[in-house]
Amino acid sequence: MRRRSLMVMTYSALAGACMSVDGAAAQDLNALNARFIFDAGWFFMSTDTRVRLDGKTTDQRGTDIDLDETFGLDDEDRFRVEGFWRFADRHALRLMYFENDRRSTKTIARDIRFGDETFPVGVSVTARADLKVGQLSYDYAFLRRPNYEVAAGIGVHMLDLGLDLKGTLQGPSGSVTRALDEDARTTAPLPVLGLRGTWSLPHNFYITAQAQYFHIEIDPYSGGLTDLKATLVWQATDHFGVGIGYNDFGFRFDLDDEGEFDGRLRWDYGGAFAFASFMF
Repeated sequence: MRRRSLMVMTYSALAGACMSVDGAAAQDLNALNARFIFDAGWFFMSTDTRVRLDGKTTDQRGTDIDLDETFGLDDEDRFRVEGFWRFADRHALRLMYFENDRRSTKTIARDIRFGDETFPVGVSVTARADLKVGQLSYDYAFLRRPNYEVAAGIGVHMLDLGLDLKGTLQGPSGSVTRALDEDARTTAPLPVLGLRGTWSLPHNFYITAQAQYFHIEIDPYSGGLTDLKATLVWQATDHFGVGIGYNDFGFRFDLDDEGEFDGRLRWDYGGAFAFASFMF
């Protein structure tokens, strides 16, 4: 009877110790040791898109266009998701994705040469700019302490951009004489190098700063990109937090890809974003 009671007490003590360890681990879960982090929220972005598209079948040099100003393309808030997987103590994968599709119709105040087409002054033109941005990066934390970590990263930044201008030429009687339609698309999977730092602050706040950079001078590409981001997260519970951040991105490339996109593209976006953060 004494032996059975001793075994029961031993098992109870072990179970209590395991529960205490599990509870402590759950209580200590945060942005510096969580295995999975998933962020989802809204990106309050503003854009500046400048493009020149040269002719594919002609030697026509395109007009330098400020798409946002020329066609009145309004900025729109966008849904944005990010993920983080710490698959080992110092190793992690990060991903990000959002879309920005805009359309507008406006009567143009000057001639615009876009690809092989020329849109004359006074024509009503519908402009479309469809953009998809994705990123996958690997991070190695070369400095890792209980209250901060600093990591170096390498990854791929995917930019998928489609541009389209449509209009119609009309005769004196108002009849349509010819449809004008020119489009271009470029998909640029560009490698990036970066640094990321995460620090804990009092009262369950965490701040993360990140910078990425890339430059290339190899045909058919010439140019580079910069991507700067900072976030502040308050961890309300063991598995849930809320955050705010700011992202500033710049993309400047001259392209000489006769099959897809021949010209110049300058694209900047930036703005604040607010999100919910889930940790496991």
